[in-house]
Amino acid sequence: MNQKITEKALEEINRRKITAENLALQNKIKAFENKDFKEIYQSYVNSMIEDAKNGVVNDYKELKNKMQNLLNEMKISSIEPQYFCSKCNDTGYIDGKFCQCFIEIANEILKTESGFAKLEDFESSNFDLFDDKITTQKIYTKMKQWCNSNFNKTLIYISGGTGAGKTHLVKCMANELIKNNHLVCLTTSFAINQDFIKSYTTKDLEKKQSLLSKYLQSEILIIDDLGTEIRQPFITNNYLYQILNERKVKKLPTLITSNLKIADLQDYYDERISSRIIDKSSSICLNLEQQDLRLKK
Repeated sequence: MNQKITEKALEEINRRKITAENLALQNKIKAFENKDFKEIYQSYVNSMIEDAKNGVVNDYKELKNKMQNLLNEMKISSIEPQYFCSKCNDTGYIDGKFCQCFIEIANEILKTESGFAKLEDFESSNFDLFDDKITTQKIYTKMKQWCNSNFNKTLIYISGGTGAGKTHLVKCMANELIKNNHLVCLTTSFAINQDFIKSYTTKDLEKKQSLLSKYLQSEILIIDDLGTEIRQPFITNNYLYQILNERKVKKLPTLITSNLKIADLQDYYDERISSRIIDKSSSICLNLEQQDLRLKK
């Protein structure tokens, strides 16, 4: 996970934690203004300390009920922090791993930064618009199955002409993956190529690394419309190969859409890139043959 995204997500989670704890503290101060509540609470704390010393287990049900009744009278919800996420108590971690709440926040940040904030659902797809309805349905079904799989095939390449529905399909896939709690980095060929150029031209090593880290480290990377970027062959080819090769080695799933057919990849880029994409042992290559759906609509 890109450090910048991680920091942003953890900042949001920390804000939630501070808000919950500040509210609990305010409630506690207000509750302690009630003499009866303060005495019962002190008795509750003293009992817990004594029982802990003696190894006694007690649920303190009577004392808790008394305190809750007084809180209800004072219209105070709780003097304990009511965390947004009860699983991790707004820390972002469970047993050293990212909590689901962290993944949800990180995905929202990734979607916003990618420009793909609005995604689609497989269930909302209208196959009546397609020339070959049956074949298209099979492709969509296969891609949904892949989204719910263990990703034995780590690279998906979907080619097709303008308006063939490639972007709609990857938006459906991104949404399905996010529902399954995967971290998804969506980008366009133009955006990723701009980062390639910036990384190549900057002399700041930290900035150079940060520009590429989200593409190298993201759990799942989606590149839309590969081949439409303003290509600078030396930069584009070398950096794109680096991304694809590194992700292939680490077995990190990569999803690509493109106007380029498989046969055109080597001529447009180079053999290194085409070999990474068409490797049958790790790739699934599909083609959406279709008249422009936007004109049909």
